[in-house]
Amino acid sequence: MLKKIIFIGSFILCSLFAQAQKSINDYKYIIVPKSFSFSKIDDEFQLNSLTKFLFNKHGYKAYFSDEELPEDLKNDICLGLVADASKEKSGMFVTRVEFILKDCFGNTVITSKVGDSRIKKFDRAYSEAMREAFETFQEIDYAYKPKEGKSEVSEISDVKKVEEEKQPVKDVESEVKEVKVEVVKESKSNVVEKGVENKNEEIFYAQPKNNGYQLVDSEPKVVMFLLSTAAENVFIVKGKSAIVYKEDGFWYYSENNGELQETKVMNIKF
Repeated sequence: MLKKIIFIGSFILCSLFAQAQKSINDYKYIIVPKSFSFSKIDDEFQLNSLTKFLFNKHGYKAYFSDEELPEDLKNDICLGLVADASKEKSGMFVTRVEFILKDCFGNTVITSKVGDSRIKKFDRAYSEAMREAFETFQEIDYAYKPKEGKSEVSEISDVKKVEEEKQPVKDVESEVKEVKVEVVKESKSNVVEKGVENKNEEIFYAQPKNNGYQLVDSEPKVVMFLLSTAAENVFIVKGKSAIVYKEDGFWYYSENNGELQETKVMNIKF
């Protein structure tokens, strides 16, 4: 019994330590929703547009959740932090705003200082308060640092090495681009072909749950839980390093176990 208690205690401490080690530099993108938790309409007072503008101006890569996202962010939504703003600390005569950046699992990674304004007009008050709160991110020496494993630079050099073995050396930059295009096209076609088979074999039905859906098969048996994200048609698979997303009319399951990435088509009925 004592060993079990020690084990559980150690596990909790390790989890807390890992959480504490999270840094904004671990994330490559900022995902800005079209409305904040206190907003009544999309981009109210253009606050969401202002937030995206400020992040991009100061060296971050920010995207609206409903716009075309970079390929690596589509494949791994956990590369991005989701931005939200809170006005809970506002008073009767003062508008106070703070930013909260959360990871793909909803954990808070960083909270800004509280910006305030005593301007009476809401649009100007929120704008002034948000600019002051954003100073937190201006003062950070931000630089994305990929997690342990292959860096983006090493991946490109690996592709170049493979191509050099296949054919005479040409212009390196154009060569790498050609290889990337060929790899993407080939894997995409393979996935679609396999997806056609899977579509005929098994259908999954999405049933709404809190914060997402559960997928059941024809028995019916629950096969996985999908957690909603800020990105449209992108879900995190609970308990796995995987996502389910929609592209070109197909639903894809993409899992990365740290060594290789598996992608397959799923036939999901919502």
